[in-house]
Amino acid sequence: MDQIQTSKSFRHFAKHLFLIGRVYVERKKAKEDVDSHLQRMRKSIIRMNLSYSDIDRLKKKIENMLDWERKYAKFFKPEDKETQALKGQINALEQELRNEREEKMSITSENNEKISQLTGSLDNIKNQMKHLHLEKAKRQQRLTALDKKIREKVDVHRYYHS
Repeated sequence: MDQIQTSKSFRHFAKHLFLIGRVYVERKKAKEDVDSHLQRMRKSIIRMNLSYSDIDRLKKKIENMLDWERKYAKFFKPEDKETQALKGQINALEQELRNEREEKMSITSENNEKISQLTGSLDNIKNQMKHLHLEKAKRQQRLTALDKKIREKVDVHRYYHS
């Protein structure tokens, strides 16, 4: 169990490390993109050929950089009590769900076991019924044969009329 917990912790750590690394790289690229665009704009101002599209592109790049800064900052903000309470509630609900799943699985397995027992009993009863039916048919054949033999050997008219 401890090994599973360690494995989960490692996966959680690795996932967050990957996410933080990706956000860090994208944040750095966005910042470099804004800096290089500002350098080009400075040169354009000196040459007197600055256009409105340059300003619009700079605005988009700054918005992109701010988005990546927000994502990066989200990883390092301290948790407040409300967030901790919600996480605790989520963990409690997840545990409750796991318990209900386990209970459902045990009930299902019990029901399946009962169904298989009942199916086995029903099959046994069917086999006994077939056996009894065959025995009855055989007995009926023997009785019919015996009755036929008796009728052939005994003259019924003579037996009753004497």
